[in-house]
Amino acid sequence: MTTSSGSVSTVTLRIQGGLLRFLYVKANTSTTVFRANLQDEDGDNIVDWGFHTGMLNEIGLAIPLTGRNTFQITNASPDDVFKVKIRVEE
Repeated sequence: MTTSSGSVSTVTLRIQGGLLRFLYVKANTSTTVFRANLQDEDGDNIVDWGFHTGMLNEIGLAIPLTGRNTFQITNASPDDVFKVKIRVEE
C-alpha cells in the first residue's frame, strides 16, 4: 500500500466469521510515523492502534471479525510504501 497525502485504505475480502490473530504493518522507511486502524462494514472502529514509527507487529490477538473490513493507514509522515499482512483464523 502506498500512502498519498498521508493516508491509504483497503477493504478485506468477506470474512464469514473469524478471529483476527496477527497484524503486521511495515513502512519502507524506518523513520516513517503513521497510525493504523480497522473498521467494520458500518464504518465503526474495531481497533485503533495509534501512532507507530517504522513498524507495527501485533501478535496474540483474538478480535472477532465478520463481513468486509476496512484497514487504514493515516497520518503517515512522510508518504511511504507499506507492507501489510492480516491473518484471520476462521
